[in-house]
Parts: sequence; C-alpha cells; structure tokens
Amino acid sequence: MSLVALKGRVVTDYEVWDEGCVLLGDGAVREVGRDASAAEAADEVHELGDALILPGFVDLQVNGAFGVDVADRPELLGELSRRLVSTGTTAYLPTVITSSPETYERVLPEISAGMAEAASEGARPLGVHLEGPFISPGRRGAHPVEHVRPPDAGLLGWLLELAPVRMMTAAPELPGADGLMAAARDRGVVVSLGHSDAPFEVAYAALDRYAAGVTHLFNAMSPLHHRDPGLPGAAFAHPRAVCGLIADGRHVHPEMVALAFRMLGPDRLCLVTDAISAAGMDAGEFTLAGRRVRLEGGVPRLDDGTIAGSVLTIERAFQNILAFTGCTIPEAARMVAATPARLVGEDRRKGRLSPGYDADVTVLAPDLSVEAVWVGGRQLYSAGKVV
Repeated sequence: MSLVALKGRVVTDYEVWDEGCVLLGDGAVREVGRDASAAEAADEVHELGDALILPGFVDLQVNGAFGVDVADRPELLGELSRRLVSTGTTAYLPTVITSSPETYERVLPEISAGMAEAASEGARPLGVHLEGPFISPGRRGAHPVEHVRPPDAGLLGWLLELAPVRMMTAAPELPGADGLMAAARDRGVVVSLGHSDAPFEVAYAALDRYAAGVTHLFNAMSPLHHRDPGLPGAAFAHPRAVCGLIADGRHVHPEMVALAFRMLGPDRLCLVTDAISAAGMDAGEFTLAGRRVRLEGGVPRLDDGTIAGSVLTIERAFQNILAFTGCTIPEAARMVAATPARLVGEDRRKGRLSPGYDADVTVLAPDLSVEAVWVGGRQLYSAGKVV
C-alpha cells in the first residue's frame, strides 16, 4: 500500500491548523495530525506550504458544466466528472430537471450505466438528483410546463427503477404529495422541498414528516413574508431542515445569503451550484436538458428571460460565502463538504478529514483557488490542469 502525505494548513471541522499533515493510503484517510510525524511513513510527500488542505467538496445539484448537459448528453458523464475536479468537486449528484417520459427513459439508465466509469475518471457521482417533475407549475422556473406532473406513485416507482435516485425535489402542497414523499423516503430517497408555493404550515409539516432538505433556498418558491413566511420561513423554523443555497450573488442577494447563514449556520446550510452546461465556458448558446439557453453577463437565461440554472462553480461558492457572511474557513468547509454529505447519507465516509473517511481532498492556494485535488487517494488535479 502506497502512502501519500500532504503537509500544509489542515482545515478541520472547527479550526485551521497552521501546520499539519494528512496521510492517505488505500483510498482512505489514514492519519491526520498537527505535526509532520505522519509524513515519515509516507512513500510520497507533498509540501503544500500555506495552502489549505480541506475535505473534498460535495455538490448536490449539477445539471452540467464545461459544455456537458447531463440530461442531453448523459454519455459524457465521465467527461463532466473529469472536468469537475478542477473546481474542487470530488463527489456530486448529476441532476435531471423536469423532463418528458421519453427523456427519462433514455437518460436515467445511461447515467446509471456510466456512473462507475465516471467515478474512475474524476469526481464521483453519488446518484441522481431528480429535480421534478412533481413541482408547482407556478414555481417551475426554467422547467418546461408541459412536463410538470401531479404526484403519481406509479410514475415515481418507474423513475426510481430507471436509475439510483439519491435526492428528489418536490412541492409538498400538491394533492397527493404526502403519499409521494412518504414513498420516496421509504425507498431511501432524500426528499427536498422546492419549486413550490407551499404556505408555512404545509412546508413545516412536510419537513417534520418526510423531507430532509430544501432545494435552492429562496429561488422558485413562496417568498419570505412577515405575515406569510412560506417555505423559506418553514426552513428557518424547522430545527432539522438542511437548505441548499446558490451563493453566486445573483440568485440570492449577498445580504440574504448572510441572513440565511445567521439563521441556519454551517450545519444546516449547504452550498450548491445548480450549474448548467455553460459553467466554465465563455458567453454563447448552451442547453439545459436540451432547451436552448443563452449565457450573457454571467447569467444563463431561456429565450423568455427566465434564469436557467447558474454558471457557478463550487470553488467560487466557497469564496463567496466567506465574503458574503464573514464566516470562518472551517464553517465554509462544512457547507461544501460535511453538510451536503450528511444530507445524502454519506457522512460516514465523505465530507471530513478523519481516519477511515474516503481520501477525497481539495487543496486551495492562499488566494482560495484550487491548487490540487485527490479523489479516492489518487491525485486528479494539479497546478491548473487535470492530471
């Protein structure tokens, strides 16, 4: 077994060690220490100086990036995984928005079949995030209205047979939603509330009974109002709700990001990108689940002007949350690693630098750009290029 030592500033759950060492071996974290003694047993030592050594980033909402549209070209999942490591992402959920039955039947099995190979090439797909189709037509955002469906247990069962669905976004106010959410939960799917016009009471009850999270807080949902708190108010009030947030400064105002952080803290707020194929690309035309999207001024939009996902990277989200909230580096690290990993049940092997956890490591330079990435103990990114 070859042992690799990373020496630099180690980021733990609650503090940053100015000098520390992380020892990797056989795909797992072997030892984490405040001094360099662990490096003595290593076959390979990386002197990282003032760089930050963090747990690998976990993104629960990736529609695509670098020209790859998950729901349009699922055969390119490996290419997406390979390119995502450059953003510090070591694990993610390929996301499919509301689509036609024909699209689901074509795309979901292909994603399922390609997950193992994609994991060998780069960031590891942990399963599919089904964003829809059981959502509110009035809060559909960029989702095509003709494919939005009312809760249907038969359709849900069919979708769950097509691919390993890890998370499902649904609107709890729809007739029949309770049974749908219970069925998804009982099949091991994490239910997240979103694209919803739910009033406070309905949303809170759903979080109490079925749902563990909220999809892109504030976006495509009933607004936060002082007499009618809606879904955001329920997310704030419920003690267990974990909320995804797109911290690009465009989907949510930086001051509202700061408010969400003060209300939820780093263990109930997880950063997501909601990235589409335009992420990492120059201005031009791209697709979201096959629909034409135009990227101009850093915002992807449909022809009617509707915002269609984002071009955010998780590395940039990490930088932004520090700037918007004044949180600590360990708190930011929990929002991109430990908290999303816990939400999807991966908290015993991902999201922390701790012995026995997967050897997924993101190294950030002092300017917080991605310097190096290890996935499963293999270095897949270094010095500005995929290895």
